[in-house]
Amino acid sequence: MCVAQLSNQFFICGQQTPLNPIPWNIPDADEKVNADCIYFGKVFEAMESSLKERGLIFYLTWSIDELPSYGQNVVAVVLGDEWCRIPKYFHKVRAVFKSYGISPELGFNPLLRPSFLNLLTLLQFLKNWFIRLPSLLNYRFQQFRYSKSNDKLPCIYDIPLGYFNQLDLPIKDIEERSNDVFFAGSVAFKSYPLWSIRHWLQTPKILARKQMVSSVYKIQEKYPEVKVELSLTPSFGYQGARNIAAKTYSEKLMDAKICLVPRGSSFETFRFFEALRYGCVVIAETLPSRWFYDGSPAIQIEDWNKLEEIVENLSKDSYLMKKLHKESLYWWKNKCSETAVGSYIAEKLNNIKNVIN
Repeated sequence: MCVAQLSNQFFICGQQTPLNPIPWNIPDADEKVNADCIYFGKVFEAMESSLKERGLIFYLTWSIDELPSYGQNVVAVVLGDEWCRIPKYFHKVRAVFKSYGISPELGFNPLLRPSFLNLLTLLQFLKNWFIRLPSLLNYRFQQFRYSKSNDKLPCIYDIPLGYFNQLDLPIKDIEERSNDVFFAGSVAFKSYPLWSIRHWLQTPKILARKQMVSSVYKIQEKYPEVKVELSLTPSFGYQGARNIAAKTYSEKLMDAKICLVPRGSSFETFRFFEALRYGCVVIAETLPSRWFYDGSPAIQIEDWNKLEEIVENLSKDSYLMKKLHKESLYWWKNKCSETAVGSYIAEKLNNIKNVIN
């Protein structure tokens, strides 16, 4: 589908050159384009069939500071901001759709659940909140400015991360899958200098993943009949060419009954959506309250030391496994798929009147 054939225009604003947009023939995405663009290319394609508005410009961007242009016809789709910051330009465009949202959540009460991991999580939350503060002040200022007029402040909508580097494979029935438990990813792929506090205290991601891996080893030792596929990588994603890495990861995930979804730098990860897409039973850490998480069939775990009990109960209940398998596929299709998110974006844009002052 060519841009010239569309009534709306689509551009990718590179992370290093956000002001030099690349025209995008959705849903095409070659090796030069970020892997997560593949998902959103299909989202935009699905959106087009329901979108009533025409003549819009869509920027897929990683920048919260600036866009190539602004106006009533501009829609920003913002990726990659794990600090939940509010884009500076939100009031200059028709709407913003943003992964990771704009409202960070701690996910627990530190007084009720004291632990070293939760202490690190609290410190990271406070740091992220401080990083987010300038954008929040700008948002409040724009709220105040718009309150003095009859104009409506443009909206910012939450959207899923989608998948990163995953193939479109036929769904394998859960009973036909070889591995009971699966995780592929890094524990820590960034080293910190000796003078860094992170070197000594670690990060919530590293500590949580170490706890998860430790629990997996205990399961392997105690329940040898439980087949575990644990692929620890030195960095984000599988190594090698993108197509080879995608094939390796996708085939292993499709052959898994249970997928472990620990936190990364954020509680939100691509792995959550990738596992749902393939119909895995998802065991994840605490998820933020967003429309595509609330009510999901994912089993949320507060402490990875409880993993053994959860896996033991699941392995004994084939009916529950089948049920969660079907619910994962249903949730993906109706909440997180390209079609579902495309329809969501179209619905929100169709309901927007001219808002820019």
